[in-house]
Amino acid sequence: MSGEVNRTYRFLDTQADREALVAEIRHVRRAVLQLVDDVPREKWYEPRYHNWTPAAMLGHLHLMDNFLLFWLQLALVGIHPPIPAGLRDGFNDLMAEVFRKRVMETTINSVRRNEARVTDFVMRLPVDRFTRPVFAPVAQTYITVEQGLQEFFLFHWQDHLQTMRQVEDMHYESNE
Repeated sequence: MSGEVNRTYRFLDTQADREALVAEIRHVRRAVLQLVDDVPREKWYEPRYHNWTPAAMLGHLHLMDNFLLFWLQLALVGIHPPIPAGLRDGFNDLMAEVFRKRVMETTINSVRRNEARVTDFVMRLPVDRFTRPVFAPVAQTYITVEQGLQEFFLFHWQDHLQTMRQVEDMHYESNE
């Protein structure tokens, strides 16, 4: 995907535009949490998604929310260095191992608490800051902060939800 972004971004100029984005952000997070809840607990620490466990996937999403929120804040003050793909991939591989057996309840609670920080940032960010550049690590290109809000907090979650659904698109049989 290097250098190109094939997404349809919306303009976030109005309160209603931002509220619609926030509603989608909340929706995708609930869908991820529901999917994790539907996975039998004994499978939470088994590799399932490109060798990532459900615990690692949720830990990754939570960590990236925090990192990308900080990343956008840096971009707003004019700091927007690129992140080489190798560094990004190495970091993700390391964190997949670190989060492989993370206590799911802790991560789930953290994701829920962090949602307010993310959505508050979306709602409060001044429109005149939207056009500032931010580097999108997955696409390996620069996008606007306005696009970054969508890329980092909605599309990133949707992409991982899709990966998880491809694996979980089966029914578990009860042992009862």
